[in-house]
Amino acid sequence: MKLYMTDISGNSYKVRVLASILNVPYEKVYVDWDSREHKQPPFLKLNPRGQVPVMEIEGKVFWDSTAHLVYIARKFGGERWLPADALGMAEVAQWLAFAQNEIHFGLQWSRGVMKGLKTGSLQEYQGYGRKALEVLAWHLKDHEWLAVGRPTIADIACYPYVKRAPEGGFMLDAYPAVVTWLECCEALPGWLKLQER
Repeated sequence: MKLYMTDISGNSYKVRVLASILNVPYEKVYVDWDSREHKQPPFLKLNPRGQVPVMEIEGKVFWDSTAHLVYIARKFGGERWLPADALGMAEVAQWLAFAQNEIHFGLQWSRGVMKGLKTGSLQEYQGYGRKALEVLAWHLKDHEWLAVGRPTIADIACYPYVKRAPEGGFMLDAYPAVVTWLECCEALPGWLKLQER
């Protein structure tokens, strides 16, 4: 496996965390984000979206962190990180979609505006972000983990931009169940520290 990544990408981080937990070896290829290497023709041949991470796996190229998580979980983690039964898989998939919707358009984009990495309506993005934190708090008040009563790729997918939510103007202290969940994730063997920029 070859992972095209940056250290500061929350989406690259998701893949690195699962690989670390499962002791999966892979080759890191660092993409020079500051010089916009991800927007140049050679990289765009790998990922027309111009984003990291990208993985080369068994002769195929996948350019979405969710696909990477699914592959690693199924290939190396058995049932533990991605259940094969219909109900369990649907429960995990619900949170994978949540990571790509409210968390992405709310917490991640709010952070992007406040860090000067993105333009757009901070007020609109923060509205989505508040909804993301409210939904997480609602669920986590009665559950330790997001799906099937144990850590799964659902938790890994949602973690990075929730952890970075304060960089988008959100106060996590207002969501104690979310803070506890973040701490539970960080206590898992093999969990990596999220780098900041």
